[in-house]
Amino acid sequence: MKIQAIVTGAVLLLSASNVFAQNSAADGAVDSWLNGPEAASLETLSDLARGGNTDAQLLLGQIDRDVVPGGYSDFVAGLDDMERDLLLRSGDPGESANWLLSLTDPELAALGEAIFSYRVGRDPIGNALALQKYGEPAAAENVVWNTLNNGRFDLVNSIPAENYGLSDAGFLQWIKDYMASPNKALTMNRLLDDPSPQKVMGLLAVKRLARVLNLNKYFSDEINQFISIILGKGYDLPEDSNLVELSADIEKIAEVDGPLSIVERACKRWETNHIDYDCVIQSLEIVGGYKTLLAIRTPAENVISAEDFLASERAVDIFENLVKSRARYYKRPIRSTTLQQVLSGEG
Repeated sequence: MKIQAIVTGAVLLLSASNVFAQNSAADGAVDSWLNGPEAASLETLSDLARGGNTDAQLLLGQIDRDVVPGGYSDFVAGLDDMERDLLLRSGDPGESANWLLSLTDPELAALGEAIFSYRVGRDPIGNALALQKYGEPAAAENVVWNTLNNGRFDLVNSIPAENYGLSDAGFLQWIKDYMASPNKALTMNRLLDDPSPQKVMGLLAVKRLARVLNLNKYFSDEINQFISIILGKGYDLPEDSNLVELSADIEKIAEVDGPLSIVERACKRWETNHIDYDCVIQSLEIVGGYKTLLAIRTPAENVISAEDFLASERAVDIFENLVKSRARYYKRPIRSTTLQQVLSGEG
């Protein structure tokens, strides 16, 4: 019995060591993908995925599945079908399957299906509920935000009572607090003093509801100018707009707003020896505003938290690729000297 116990203990120790080694290897590959060379880190993740590591499988499955982050990667976008099969999918080339639908751990099948399906589902609230249930709250919130901002107030209002906390998440709670407050005035000072990381999402949602709820009278001129910038309509700003003050306000808000911080960091990366007040404004014009920023998010929150992803260099790389690719279809003059350099290849 003593020998059997020793053997059993050794087997358990080896198993635990193997799990720890796999997790350590996955952590290293994930960090490399977030902040280092993409090609090498994806190859490492691919090896781990084929070895049964579900973290690597979840990440590769969504990188392959989603237009962001995969589609705005020069490296991933340049792969042909066979190369993509070999690097990002399970099975043999020509017969491969997305990892999200062939995860090694059957207990994660529902999670994989939820991540795989929500982009094309015809039932956005059902998709959001599935994402929320299986531990993808930021993605779930984004689905609800898009649904509301597409004018489907009826669908948002149909969130069922059993919603795993979805109705209390993020920007919806911000809207509830705002509507419950007797002070309806929306000013830049109020927005700047608000510590909530959901305040931009909440503000834009309230603006979407403003006409039907008669709230437009509460928006100050400065807030409306800020909203124009965030929506990618900075070209509509009045000629007497104070770009210096607006830029300072955006920079402060970006300290707590993850998506907006991506644009700020990108412009800081591109700037050389001068301050360019048009860089953030016109970058948002080119990509299509805040809605596009919300699409730049972690492939799988079960592996990389939303906060860690938004703080990574990979998020800025994705945004940079996005600006360069969409600038080809942008017909307005490039006002930003920083963007002129970046788009000409000098930056």
